[in-house]
Amino acid sequence: MILSNTTWGKAVLAAAVGFTLLGAPAAAETPQTDFEFDQRVREALLRNPDIILEVFALLEAKEEAAKAVKDQELIAKVADELFEGLDPAKPILVEFQDYNCGYCRRAHPVVASLKETMPDLQLVLMETPVLGKESTFTAKAALALKALKGVDAYREFSDAMMSVQGKASAATTIRTLVELGHDPEEITAAVNEGIGADDLEKAKRLAAALGATGTPYFVGPGGIIRGAAPANRLQAITNAPETGETASN
Repeated sequence: MILSNTTWGKAVLAAAVGFTLLGAPAAAETPQTDFEFDQRVREALLRNPDIILEVFALLEAKEEAAKAVKDQELIAKVADELFEGLDPAKPILVEFQDYNCGYCRRAHPVVASLKETMPDLQLVLMETPVLGKESTFTAKAALALKALKGVDAYREFSDAMMSVQGKASAATTIRTLVELGHDPEEITAAVNEGIGADDLEKAKRLAAALGATGTPYFVGPGGIIRGAAPANRLQAITNAPETGETASN
């Protein structure tokens, strides 16, 4: 039988209180009414308030474990496409990002520092423009640039847009392209021709399959982290978990 979190929590609390009540005087061992029992439980909890904290901690651990298992199931369904072309023996981190997402911008230097400390980290950026037309144009321009000029040019542009002053827009995108030595007309024409559109569609499809409704959203062989997180937590999901271990949020 599988207990719900509420039922399980009540069971743990009852057991904890039961152990506490075992220390009560013999004359009070068998309450005659529900009211008497409720009173004894209340008194036991007042004497030992840490019981409640322990139960909450157990509930939280149980919920986290269940969520981590579900996350591994989500990852397994799309792993072939999500990690396509990557070396499974090396750490992997996939980030779904939007250039107008403030949390993505905050996470950017954290991810950059992680890459420095983990030279073999395989970092994959998924353009996921969820914040409107301006984000969509910038994402399309980034992917068109990637298709025409390669991954290094794409990463340089992505880094620049994550630190640009103001919103990511057509104006700031074009200005950044010029500053990096690219022809904005060439990139804009490529966007209009649909170059890079397949990558954008792939990111959208994978985001939906993984439940990524917002950004940033990090996925690795070891789990999923929803939102910005410190480098050590991101590192924890870059490798497949050992048997019985998961790392998600």
